[in-house]
Order: sequence, then C-alpha cells, then structure tokens
Amino acid sequence: HCMRHEGTGGGSLLVDGFHVADQIRRRNPMDFEILSRLPVKHEYTEKENGICMSAEAPVLNVDPFSQEPYLIRYNDYDRCPINTATYDMVHRWYEAHRNFVTEMRKPENILTLKLEPGTVMFVDNRRILHGRESFTGNRKLFGFFLFRDDLLNKARLLGLQA
Repeated sequence: HCMRHEGTGGGSLLVDGFHVADQIRRRNPMDFEILSRLPVKHEYTEKENGICMSAEAPVLNVDPFSQEPYLIRYNDYDRCPINTATYDMVHRWYEAHRNFVTEMRKPENILTLKLEPGTVMFVDNRRILHGRESFTGNRKLFGFFLFRDDLLNKARLLGLQA
C-alpha cells in the first residue's frame, strides 16, 4: 500500500515467474532441470524482532504429476551458499541461475507500475517476482502478508471459486 511518495521513480517491477520458467524449459531443458531439482537454502533473520525463517528447496518447485511450476523461490539476498552438491553441480546451477535472471530481466517480461499514494497492490509471492526501480524523495509503503491457505479457506467459505 503506497502511503506517500514525494519524488520521482520507484516503479514496481513485476515478472511472471511461471512464464520465465516456461521460457527456460523451452530454451534449455537442462537449466530447468537443475533449477527444479537442486535444493538451495534460504534464510532470513531479524534477531531483534525474534524472526529466523529458513527453507531449503529448489528455485523452481514443480508439481510431481503435472510437471508445472507451483512456486518460485527467488531471493538473492536470502540465499545461502550451496554446500549440498559437487563443485560441478554448483557451477552448473549458477549457469542455469544466470540464464534464469537474464530471461527474467528481458524488457518484454517486465511490467512496471507506478504506485501512487492510496494504491494497494496484491502480489502472489509464489508466482510473481517483484522489485522496484530507484527513486528520489520520501516514500512510505505499508506491506503485509496473507497466508495462501487462509485466503483460499475464506474464499471457499464465502462460496467463491478458489
């Protein structure tokens, strides 16, 4: 929720991670394979706030039956060193990661939205990769998280398609 922005820039960058994964699978199936198989550990810690979250899973989480992605785990700031595979496998993972990032950053894959004060944006963190452009001035955003299971449960209780 954009509360205030007195300045320039700061567009929100949105990328459909499932589309990027599909592009990778079509162009280089081996990149898709390694990004969907090699587990990578991510950690986020705020000791002063009592927060220590940790997860270990591939970047591309794929349904075992449909082979379609259902979750993208991409955050370079929270990624830990990969120490669960051979040197050659880690080297190959970084090549695949580089190709994923290159595809993700193609202009045709990015939607840029400028949040004006009063604008609220909901993002499906399992699918949409998001960031922002640089900005000047004062900017105040209010963020929060909804748990997917809670949201889907409420939708079902209200008789909505979930």
